[in-house]
Amino acid sequence: MADTTFLSKYEDIIKEELNIKEIGALDSNIKVSKVIKPLGSKLSAKFGKDTGRIIQLGKEGKIKENSLGQVVVFDDNNERILEEGDFEIAYEGLEGDNIAIDNDIIAKLDLTMTPELLQEWVAREISRFLNQMRKDAGYNVDNKVALTYQTNSQTLKDVMIKFGSFLQDEALLSAVSETANPQGDFIATFSSDDQDITFAVTR
Repeated sequence: MADTTFLSKYEDIIKEELNIKEIGALDSNIKVSKVIKPLGSKLSAKFGKDTGRIIQLGKEGKIKENSLGQVVVFDDNNERILEEGDFEIAYEGLEGDNIAIDNDIIAKLDLTMTPELLQEWVAREISRFLNQMRKDAGYNVDNKVALTYQTNSQTLKDVMIKFGSFLQDEALLSAVSETANPQGDFIATFSSDDQDITFAVTR
């Protein structure tokens, strides 16, 4: 497989752009084979009557990439170099919607939703909700605002406490506090899984 040094070099960018928590090595139990298939329709003009032989050698696995990155079909007596477009590349062993490959790099997404990931997802949804509240209230993009909230959901309270600093940065909040009766310039209610939290913003 290809050199993956750049994955560690650009790990932070990849995680930020794709909203990925961590990048790790692929499970060693996942076996993927790269298969190079000569395309007869593309080879006939170049190799003529030798095309059938090239296709057969490809099926027998007598095809490889050399040190120059060229695709070579070989037997005991000869080597034929295939140009881009003369062949296609397939991968055997890729199963499931959450695994893919490109440029010899296999990527598999672990889509398990842990409680921690669920909390972070809710926090990001709240951040988007608060920024929409700012727009609806007519605030300028650089206006810092105070936020008050009320909820009977312990789950949402935990999110507000754990991600308070994140929300302050993302929604440009000067302060965040819980109150029994939120009042302000604009009031709105956010819902998640039948759990509600009411927000009020004040400039």
